Amino acid sequence: MTTSLLDTSAVVRACIFVLGGEPFALDVAHVREVMIFDEFTVVPLAPPHVIGLANLRGDVMPIVDARALLGLLPRRPDRAHRTLVVAADDLEIALAIDGVMSLEAFAEIVPVEEAAGRPYAQWTLGFLKRDDLLVPLLDAAKVLNALRPATARSSAV
Repeated sequence: MTTSLLDTSAVVRACIFVLGGEPFALDVAHVREVMIFDEFTVVPLAPPHVIGLANLRGDVMPIVDARALLGLLPRRPDRAHRTLVVAADDLEIALAIDGVMSLEAFAEIVPVEEAAGRPYAQWTLGFLKRDDLLVPLLDAAKVLNALRPATARSSAV
């Protein structure tokens, strides 16, 4: 059930976005901003999910695509990328998305077991009930750690 974003009794406040034609959610505590990158640099030999690197106010920002990780069809190549800048576990990435639907507060998180069998279940904290739809609430830390560029992984060791 959705409530006002300012509802202080809410269990989670989420950014609902579309990826591969499906709705997903991230806790707003991890979403820094929505950003469109018209220019970015392709990184030779980068993993397929790394779209490239972009300049975000002087900081180098990796742009990544989570579609394969979540079991969705790949995105068609495009020069402009709409993203959510997401931060968790001292990582910050620009997650390529199709669009933002809303910011909402939810009174409960439906356990993962109730929607088991979906390819992205391992990347979720649970599901948010929005009308008659269960929206996966992604675990930002798990997703970012799975998608972080190899250079960030090796420098953290």
